[in-house]
Amino acid sequence: MLPDWPCVFRTSLSYNGAAGSALKGMRSVGTRSRDEALRNESNEPAIGFVNKVLSQSFVDGPGNRAVVFLQGCNFNCLYCHNPYMINLCNHCSQCVSHCPEGALIFKDGLVAWNPEACIECDACIQACPHNSSPQVRRTNPHDLWLEIEPFAPFLSGVTVSGGEAMQQAQFVRDFFTEVKAQSNLNTLIQTNGDVPREDLEELLPVTDWFMVDLKAFDPAAHRELTGSENERVMDTIRFLARHKKLFQVRQVVVPGFNDSEAEAKQTAGFLMTIDPAIDLLFLRFRSHGTRGIAEAWETPGNEVMASMVAAAEEAGLDQVHRSI
Repeated sequence: MLPDWPCVFRTSLSYNGAAGSALKGMRSVGTRSRDEALRNESNEPAIGFVNKVLSQSFVDGPGNRAVVFLQGCNFNCLYCHNPYMINLCNHCSQCVSHCPEGALIFKDGLVAWNPEACIECDACIQACPHNSSPQVRRTNPHDLWLEIEPFAPFLSGVTVSGGEAMQQAQFVRDFFTEVKAQSNLNTLIQTNGDVPREDLEELLPVTDWFMVDLKAFDPAAHRELTGSENERVMDTIRFLARHKKLFQVRQVVVPGFNDSEAEAKQTAGFLMTIDPAIDLLFLRFRSHGTRGIAEAWETPGNEVMASMVAAAEEAGLDQVHRSI
């Protein structure tokens, strides 16, 4: 038995049985099979793996929004700013000895986290060799809504991000269903776009908008940056635009990969074939939070960012923006 700490999030409980087998391989198991594994025989709402919740944000969609960050991603971006969200904890226990406050223990093959003892120093995250976090918690859609409900009068909507939110598509659908039943808040998903069409279709009724991160238009650059192809990402953008659900396409401007005027023109040209009114946002790469080779990459200057915007506008796109 694990210690009876108040509010201990035992992220490993789902590792028993069939669900455990599916979740241990989160990055390689299809979304649908994983979500089915999370549902029990009585077809209760899916259980989600939540990394953190922000009670307010002005950069994750329109207005002031609560943001839910889900654990798990099917990309492995070289410049990932949240690498500790890529995988679920595999309970290797290497983080335990690095916690200065004793907020982690390892017993019976499981790592448990005590949030009341945690000082959020992130020593455990920095020590993790698996791109994960022992602080991830399991929750159901209703309990997650109860966390956000006190802030609802001050919010315009709720955004689910990650990691890759669509890795837990069933949980997102159940959570957004709860949000719609309990409030008038709008809903938005931030996604890398590499998701099954059937998951998008199931989420359309409860999702007002999607923001799609197009890592690079050039297939080779996308492959080098993420380890994955971008064909399905393009498909997702077309699908969401056709259903009037595409809020914005975003692209992090990464030096040496997608920071050329040619790339901006190609990206804009692709969007022009769908709808000239699509909103395109160029985000300035920053090394904060990255690991490995990206830590040494430079931040694109104002001249580069301005040239990207100008090139996209020259291609005919109506709404092109850049981050500060």
